[in-house]
Amino acid sequence: MVQRDDMRTELALRAAQRYYLQDATMDAIAKELRVSRSTVSRLISHARDSGLVEIRVLPPTAQVGAVEAEFEKRYGIHAHVVHVPDHTTPVERHQRTASHATRVLNSIFTSDMILALAWGTMVREISEALTARTVTNCRVVLLNGIGNPRALGEHYSSAILTAFGAAYNAYIQRLPAPVFLDRAETREALLAERSVQVTLSMQRDADVALFSMGHVENGVPSSPYRAGYFLDQLDFQQLLADGVVGDLATTFIRADGSHDAIAMNRRTTGPDLDQFVTIPHRICAVSGHHKIPALRAALRGGLVTDLVIDEITARACLTDTPIGMTAETSR
Repeated sequence: MVQRDDMRTELALRAAQRYYLQDATMDAIAKELRVSRSTVSRLISHARDSGLVEIRVLPPTAQVGAVEAEFEKRYGIHAHVVHVPDHTTPVERHQRTASHATRVLNSIFTSDMILALAWGTMVREISEALTARTVTNCRVVLLNGIGNPRALGEHYSSAILTAFGAAYNAYIQRLPAPVFLDRAETREALLAERSVQVTLSMQRDADVALFSMGHVENGVPSSPYRAGYFLDQLDFQQLLADGVVGDLATTFIRADGSHDAIAMNRRTTGPDLDQFVTIPHRICAVSGHHKIPALRAALRGGLVTDLVIDEITARACLTDTPIGMTAETSR
């Protein structure tokens, strides 16, 4: 048993050194140690808990601090800018942003609170970076529907919801509805159902919301909505006609942050954004230049209170001409 503990401590030390001192991603460390990504997460957590790692909160560099201050000045939000070297790949930036978002979430979300989630790639990454916390009487609820039997959504969103429920020992509540409906009348009838009203009531009582932004370019939304299962060509034309640039949990918005009279919003099970802004803490985690138009719209619309964003994307968001954009990141 002593030998096994020594081996675990050695692995935890190696993982922590690579993660904290050499900026290696959890995926890279997992490959080096020939273990799973979740094992790496547990090793790093063990390193912190056992005193191998001492975390100190220091003032950010003047450069990062200036970027955070500019976001606060322009939009009245609390920005958490994740420092990344210029050579960092988009995948690494995404992972680091997700990892930092877990720390921001843990600083806000505690016992006796309700967390509302919008499923997507960033929130999935955050769910995989979570470690168990000692909190009680927490609830986690989805903000948007779970897809349909033919397409990505149900298993994907359930896995995310389950991961958050396990990390916080929380009761989980799905939204038993498709992402989009064919007719507005069907949506109205569905949302009036008692089983759905339970979820909507929990959404209204949420203390914290965690989400990223979906992007829409020339009327075409980000995957999976463009796969043909959720929306068709006529829907794309309508989004383009309505001036849509992005979505928050499948509720679409324009560049100025407005969402009124957007036809598709009468068929989505995403949140009512007028009600959404009453949630006290609204954490948006974003990485990548393609997300900037949607992020700017969300900021203009007052949908965000806390922003977690990598430094490269943050600087581009604050300038008319994105800084450091490459052919890879601009696609």
